[in-house]
Amino acid sequence: MKNYFLFSIKETPSIASAYAPEETPLAHELIQQIDQSDELPFELELFKLSSGKTGLMKSTYLADLQNIWLDYQPNSLAWPLFSERLKEIFSRNLSGLEGLDWIKVRINGNDEQRVYFIPRFERKLDVIDENKTKYITGTDRIIVPHFSSIKIDKLAVFHKPQAHDFWKITPELYVSDDLKKAIQKERIKGVSFEKVIVV
Repeated sequence: MKNYFLFSIKETPSIASAYAPEETPLAHELIQQIDQSDELPFELELFKLSSGKTGLMKSTYLADLQNIWLDYQPNSLAWPLFSERLKEIFSRNLSGLEGLDWIKVRINGNDEQRVYFIPRFERKLDVIDENKTKYITGTDRIIVPHFSSIKIDKLAVFHKPQAHDFWKITPELYVSDDLKKAIQKERIKGVSFEKVIVV
């Protein structure tokens, strides 16, 4: 049986994070607004985030960070935000059954602008083993997903079912072992892989 992994950002004490403008709607509201668009209608700005004794601190001072432009850029929307390099790794490894497209995002920081990409699913994928998945009693909200090996066999990346259209753009991206190896081969840093349950 193939292995699959939850793909996410590795947490660090200090990091550059891309922030949407103050008046931006909440991420789940924004999904509907950009549903037919291939570009985010606003630009993001980089800030330094660091953990301190009083909690999370936000600063415009980026000079003491080793690298502000990350392949998987943290951001205020809590969406996956990929460099062109990471987007290309994903694109090269897709089977075509994932229904993935990309939203272009412009990020400003350190007196330059770079283009990043948000992966978006065009259709809701059927990936769960309903009998073994654990739900909140009386709801369809998943506590512990159990993915069906038959349903995900030909997918390089997928999402778990979520209410409304939250599955379209989600921070919970699951990747195949082959895609994981491709990401590691290209020495993408600052990311982590957590093995998930496949039945």
